[in-house]
Amino acid sequence: MVDAIVYALTKDQALAEIIHAQWEERVPMLDYADLSGTDLHKTDLSGGNIREANLSESNLSGAYICGAYLRKANLSGANLSGADLSKTVLIGVNLIGANLRGAYLRAADLRATDLCGVSLSGADLTAANLVEANLIDADLSRADLARADLQGANLSGARLIGADLSRANLSKAILNGADLSRVDLSGATLVNAHLKRTNLGKANLMEANMSLARLSGADLSGTYACRAIMVGTNLIGANLSGANLSGANLSRAYLSQAYLHQANLSRVNFSQANLMGADLSEADMSKANLQEANLTEANLTGAYLHATNCTRAIFQFARLFGAVLTNALLHGANLQYIGATPREFAEVDITSLNEILIDPPTAQSLKLPLPGNLRQVRRKGEAT
Repeated sequence: MVDAIVYALTKDQALAEIIHAQWEERVPMLDYADLSGTDLHKTDLSGGNIREANLSESNLSGAYICGAYLRKANLSGANLSGADLSKTVLIGVNLIGANLRGAYLRAADLRATDLCGVSLSGADLTAANLVEANLIDADLSRADLARADLQGANLSGARLIGADLSRANLSKAILNGADLSRVDLSGATLVNAHLKRTNLGKANLMEANMSLARLSGADLSGTYACRAIMVGTNLIGANLSGANLSGANLSRAYLSQAYLHQANLSRVNFSQANLMGADLSEADMSKANLQEANLTEANLTGAYLHATNCTRAIFQFARLFGAVLTNALLHGANLQYIGATPREFAEVDITSLNEILIDPPTAQSLKLPLPGNLRQVRRKGEAT
């Protein structure tokens, strides 16, 4: 009884229906039809009702299926390369092993669709709905996913090299171990996304919202992330060397043991961020906000901190050899046991050191007055 319902049309009947639909200039009615292993390349199935049909191993290359309804259809192992599936409903469709290279899936509905390991290289998925879709190990290299909705989608291990994900929604998406090198994620939303050990090398993250995302151990070397929002983001042990994060918001972010060598961090908001043990050597941190940030044991060798707000920041045991601190505001900062020389503090305004916390040996080696003597030093300076 079940088989009779699933395959309402045999292959011969289904092929006849396609021909009659073309003659009568109407949409084909192929619900539950058996078209497995059929050659349908360049066939016009646009607007067709193809619900729960069996199209496994069929050849649909270059087919025109725009606006068709294929809910729960079986397209496993099918060849859909270059096919036009724009605005097609593909909810719950089985596409395991299918070839979708260069396919057109603009505004297609692929919610909860299984695309595990599927090749979508160069496919057009502009504004497609991929909410909670399974894209584990899928090949999306050079695919166009601009404005696509990928909320909750699983892209673990997927290849997205050079893909366009600008303004895409990837909230709560899983991208652990995925390759997103050179991807365009400008203006994209990645709130609460999982990107552990993900490759984002040289990606465009300009104005992307990555708040609360998990990027521990991720590679963001050379990324362009100007004005990105990373509030509370986990970047523990991440590689951000040479990255451009100017104007980004990383307040309350976790960057302990992160590698930020020669990164552009000018005007970045690091307020209350955890930068313990981070490598900030030769980084440009001019006019950044480090208020109440924790930089314990951080490497700031050769860092540029001109006019940086370091109010109540913790630099305990940090290395500041060769750092530029001109016009830096160090009010209430913890400078205990820092590694530095008098040269680094030679041009620091004495008034900016109000209420600092510093141990006597370090103060003596840096020729800085202890906090209790600052008022007296300032008065002497005013008198002269």
